[in-house]
Amino acid sequence: MPEPRDKTKYDDRTRFASVIENCRDMALVFIDAQFAELFEQSGPVLLDFAERAENNALQGRFFEAMGLLRQRRPDIEHIFRLEVNRGFDRFSRMGRLRDDDNGDTSSDSFELSLVEPDEMEESVACENLVVRANASFFPDLYALGQRLTVINGGIKLKDSEIPASPHHLVRSFRRSMDGLDVEVKVKVILYALFDRFVVRQLSHVYDDFNRRLKEAGVLPNLKPVKVRSEGGKGAQARRAKKDGEQRSASQTGSDAQGPAQQGDAGASPSLATELFDSILGLMAKRRPGGDSAVSDGLAAPASPELLSAISKVQAQPRPPALGGTGSQGAAIPNVEIDVAFIDRVKDTLGQERQQILEQVDKDKLSPVDADLIDLIGMLFEYMLNDPVLPNSAKALLSHLHTPYLKVALIDRRLLVDSHHPARRLLDQMVEAGSLWVEEGNPNRGIFPAMQKTVDRVLLEFNDNVGLFDELLASFEQAMQEQRRRIETMEQRTQETARGRERLQLARQQAVQEIRSLITSHALPKPVVTFLNKVWTDHLVFTLLRDPEQGESWQAALGTAQDLVALFAPQQPDEPTAERQARIRTVRERINQQAQALENVNRSALDALLALLDQPETWTRPDMLQTPEAGESGLPPSEALATQDDDEDLSAEERELVERLRKMRFGTWFELSSEADGKPRRIKLSWMSPLTSTCMFVDRSGMQAEIRTLRELAQEILAGRAKVIPPPKHPFIDRALVSIRKMLQGNDKEAGETAASPPQAR
Repeated sequence: MPEPRDKTKYDDRTRFASVIENCRDMALVFIDAQFAELFEQSGPVLLDFAERAENNALQGRFFEAMGLLRQRRPDIEHIFRLEVNRGFDRFSRMGRLRDDDNGDTSSDSFELSLVEPDEMEESVACENLVVRANASFFPDLYALGQRLTVINGGIKLKDSEIPASPHHLVRSFRRSMDGLDVEVKVKVILYALFDRFVVRQLSHVYDDFNRRLKEAGVLPNLKPVKVRSEGGKGAQARRAKKDGEQRSASQTGSDAQGPAQQGDAGASPSLATELFDSILGLMAKRRPGGDSAVSDGLAAPASPELLSAISKVQAQPRPPALGGTGSQGAAIPNVEIDVAFIDRVKDTLGQERQQILEQVDKDKLSPVDADLIDLIGMLFEYMLNDPVLPNSAKALLSHLHTPYLKVALIDRRLLVDSHHPARRLLDQMVEAGSLWVEEGNPNRGIFPAMQKTVDRVLLEFNDNVGLFDELLASFEQAMQEQRRRIETMEQRTQETARGRERLQLARQQAVQEIRSLITSHALPKPVVTFLNKVWTDHLVFTLLRDPEQGESWQAALGTAQDLVALFAPQQPDEPTAERQARIRTVRERINQQAQALENVNRSALDALLALLDQPETWTRPDMLQTPEAGESGLPPSEALATQDDDEDLSAEERELVERLRKMRFGTWFELSSEADGKPRRIKLSWMSPLTSTCMFVDRSGMQAEIRTLRELAQEILAGRAKVIPPPKHPFIDRALVSIRKMLQGNDKEAGETAASPPQAR
């Protein structure tokens, strides 16, 4: 039986309502900020799990989860906020929370019952998260519970009934993900991110919550509760170690992204070196007795003999067929049509490494140095296999292979520190080449700045790694200038497209108005010609100047209406003098407004004015023109543009059209040319809301292609177009992850071969 309403409890709730509302606002502000960080990190984390997936099917499910999470993010955030608000609202209402919920707490508890395995795994993850959080914030939650109990009329609250408690927030997050159709593994990863970016950051929320209640006079003298440590300092140390291990495990997904995801290179050096150490460890396994530690080898400097051999190879000019730089000889060859070019570059890089090794005593070459030589080779081979980077940029950047080998041997931080200037320079040049180098015309865009930078590396770099600080600053400035030029050009292109759109929209409305007039009744041919060829343009330009359809638009449209009204069937009782006055008025208004027109069709205007001077000819049969309903008399080139009619599209085409309609501006596409079949990379820059027409720009920001959504969807389904997803990590990070994955695969295959019975080999 529900409790009777208690006036004291009602007064307490009313008195502290504003404080609770302030606490609600504070909690929501915190949640918004932390949720944004959670979603920013979810993509890289899921991508890392996808890259480490055991098979293609599992990898595909992670990629699918990334897309679903991006799509459902607004819904998840909205539902989560609703649930958080609901917890505060339930506390603020009269009566106890569970009375208000009719005693239904089954959905809020994380009890293990007979449930599906996936649901049980999710419940266990939620329960563990809540238990750890309650233990971590016990003093704050105890004080908060005591103070809210006072506001609740002395009726003690359960943990789940405290607004913004771990139980409340975890329950809200679980409900927000109910509609997210992903595997439970993905949800467990999201709970780990929720734990890291939301739950673990709640300390200041509870401090603020308690402070506001204390300042409002709710138990201001409440003594802080002390947590009794069981087992003494040794047990505390063991618990701290266990908490650290749990925290490290939940961070693995995010931190495994490598140094590119860290805000400060020095904040987590072990995370930055983990990937590099694992690669060298895998490479060491390929040597006899190669399970030695790599850290000691990294500490030792490279031998002068090895560095001298690299300098000699660096000084050698490249064959012209492989594209010498400006200071090295020939210009970049026509790599656009040379399908064997990349293979020749790979062979050349391999020959350079072989020349270096031939000049060094192999007995004195440390295993780590040998592995670094191979690793830099793999790094540049990954660059040459990049499907987005144009061949001309690959040809240019391949000249850096030998200098970067020297950098890696002189300064071992190159492949560990994401802020290393040489590393950042190569990352920036690969990104710039992918965005702003045109395959058919490499001398445009960012290519000259890239060529100048490569030339300076080849000419000036000996053993002073500090040169790369200067080169990085110079190239970043060139990138900023290039980006500014392209953005300016693209804005002009967009404005031109929007101008055409406004013109088309204005013409559409003007044509509709004229069409409705000339189809109302029979009109003399000069009138129809005048309205189509003169007054339609006048209405268009008037509407462009006066989009709000003010006085000038109404005057121009009224003149056309009055002109047509002159030729309506004459009323028998209309006096001749009044009719003549109407004709003079219309004539004067046409003359007056026509003076503002440029390039007016004088023959059409003169024919109309002559007709107005001869009213007796208006009813002659040879003068009248009766257009059919819906006929405008306009040429086909001025027919109205409308959105694509989706009725005749297949279900697959219709679904793709809707997805493309939501595509972000700035998305890159690869379209095959109808003439020669060669792919072109273009960027979606603007989409017409009137006609659903997409405008694409090239790498310089100039208009390159126009496609309707229907045409684009059909070309994608036919394989003639595809979306190019943007890279989520810098070039070297992507390369190192790929190299490790390749080495792990090779190591696994070698282990399986060694373990197989003789007859199976």
